[in-house]
Amino acid sequence: MASNTEEASPGSPTIGLAEEMAMEPSTCVAAEEPELPAAAPPAEPLPPTARRTRVVVLGSGWGAVSFIKNLDPQAFGERGPYELVVVSPRNYMLYTPLLPSAVGGVVSENSIVESIRKIVGDKGTYYEARVADINPATRTLTCVKEYCEVCAARKHSGHTEADHTFTLAYDIVLCSVGAVNATFGIPGVPEHCWFLKSMEDASRLRRHISKAVEHAALPDTTPEQRKKLLSFVVVGGGPTGVETAAELYDLLAEDVARSLPQIKASCSADDVSITLVDGMDSLLGSFHKEIQTYAGEVFHHHGIKLRLGTKVTAVHEGHISVQLKDGSLDTVPYGTAIWATGIAMHPLVAQLQARLPAAVQTSRRGLLVDPHLRVLGSQGTIFCLGDAAVTGAAPQAALPPTAQVARQEGEYLAALLSKNRLALREDADVDADPVGEELVPLPPRAKPFRYTHLGALAYLGEQKGVMDLPVKTPFLKTLRGYLGAQAWRTLETFMQISPRTRWLVMHDWMRASLFGRNVSDI
Repeated sequence: MASNTEEASPGSPTIGLAEEMAMEPSTCVAAEEPELPAAAPPAEPLPPTARRTRVVVLGSGWGAVSFIKNLDPQAFGERGPYELVVVSPRNYMLYTPLLPSAVGGVVSENSIVESIRKIVGDKGTYYEARVADINPATRTLTCVKEYCEVCAARKHSGHTEADHTFTLAYDIVLCSVGAVNATFGIPGVPEHCWFLKSMEDASRLRRHISKAVEHAALPDTTPEQRKKLLSFVVVGGGPTGVETAAELYDLLAEDVARSLPQIKASCSADDVSITLVDGMDSLLGSFHKEIQTYAGEVFHHHGIKLRLGTKVTAVHEGHISVQLKDGSLDTVPYGTAIWATGIAMHPLVAQLQARLPAAVQTSRRGLLVDPHLRVLGSQGTIFCLGDAAVTGAAPQAALPPTAQVARQEGEYLAALLSKNRLALREDADVDADPVGEELVPLPPRAKPFRYTHLGALAYLGEQKGVMDLPVKTPFLKTLRGYLGAQAWRTLETFMQISPRTRWLVMHDWMRASLFGRNVSDI
């Protein structure tokens, strides 16, 4: 990662607000350096009153994509008052709620991603790069282009890190970089556990499960080895952990048992085991009590072992050390351990927080924002949404880090900027108190963000699911069982990011129902 410096490193280009935005991502070649094109004539400067406000969006997740899709093309087109730039090291949007289904081989990884360039379209420009530093004092971003294979080979022959760094100026930044996996400082988690937060995580985990199953079916595998290979432990009782355990159960109980007779025989001997570990006393703690009870009953029926009220203290090779509620210690053996609990602050968010006034940025979860999602202490130039944003000073007042929250925040900010021409104040004092001075003021009529909960869903396996309804009546508070599963499948298909992914996911549901899941390691 590039160092956090306020100025661009020597030799690194700087993309200023007055430059013509015709730059394309650099392409590396192995043979020789390409000839530099002839210098373009200087662009005709815009009149001072017509200068476009550069809005830079960081990230390509739920909040960023929701913002981009809901922008007014008239405001962010070539002749609009805004200039849109999207910067993200990942050139696609990933539909994260279906990652457990990708692990289980129900949906393809390619079915739940959409190109960020297609989403941006004519509204702006996309740069595939990683932002390593945000400097709110100079309103600049230090961006690092990821090394490709050709660049990595050339790095030892005069190709330096500076060749992959550039500086980007901004007027307004939307920070939507998300969060990272939280290990809570527990020893052994990064070394021994599988995570499930990216498409690469899902692909690697699916291939690993396929290899474990195939090795368990080999003729020279002993019963002890088979039992270890087919023992899965999921840490985390939230929606991701519950759905991962459910998809594992369906894969092993249906497709693996049908395809491999050796594994089918061992199922009856309890060689296949799935264990879910969580520190809470029930599954799906944010759902209605009826759903929590029902989820536990369904998992008991499946034979999934529940170790609730259990705190993980360390992860070792082959077993997890845990502490029970009464203070006693125990171990949970595993062949595959999946970590699906909690998120932590993104390194870029932590870097930015350190640059802002400590008196207003006091959260350890992310960036504290005001009711309009402006980062406190940023003088109105930085907005934050999604998992990186903390919407309340008190933990109980903060919105949950879910895709639903990020999507609504993106819609809100898109409307806020599209309807109001936000711009830097020409008479603003940059050296003024960053807590009180606003460089990008909001109009008095701007309404604050209001979150509307639209319900929550989870899949429990064996065509059973749950839906926590947003509007409850004395007779209907939740959907459970087969109806819950159908509601989950329908909404997860309908909420896809594009018609293409919607069609592919629907096709994957049908393929899995007719021909089974993907049990291969490709």
